[in-house]
Amino acid sequence: MKKKRRLKPKIRIFITLVVAIVLFGYLSFSAINYGISKAKYENEEKELNEKLNSLKDKEDDLNQEIGKLKDDDYLARYAREEYLYSKDGEYVIKIEEGKQEEKEEEKKTNSYTKIVIIVCVAILFIGTIIIIFTNKKKPKKKEIKKDIQQWISFYNFKLSFSFAIFLLS
Repeated sequence: MKKKRRLKPKIRIFITLVVAIVLFGYLSFSAINYGISKAKYENEEKELNEKLNSLKDKEDDLNQEIGKLKDDDYLARYAREEYLYSKDGEYVIKIEEGKQEEKEEEKKTNSYTKIVIIVCVAILFIGTIIIIFTNKKKPKKKEIKKDIQQWISFYNFKLSFSFAIFLLS
């Protein structure tokens, strides 16, 4: 008779532990994946319900508009406002509101760009001063003045170049 070979208890425990960890990892991954999918579908459902409600509101508005367009006075006023029709002796003047809003937005954008340019130049200038004064060897006063003049002329060129590009845009 052959003797059955038994695994040592430590090896058995190790194998059981590895199988348990793998099983636990798989179940955890599945549960997390399910939770993420569920949350994703719930968010999608909310978005679609909101879209459905907005479309129903739009449908109600359009149905009311259809009812109003059956009235001749409203139809005439609507045609004058939307399509610039006029009665005899009337002048039509249309004021475009969108262009005013665009100009205000452009002014805001320009002011933001100017602020960004000023901040960048200030950071570069302060960085240059810090680099010059933290240099380990102490240069003579003439060399410091010369270095500062070189940096200032360089940044003046950069600033004027940036300003020219800003003006051209």
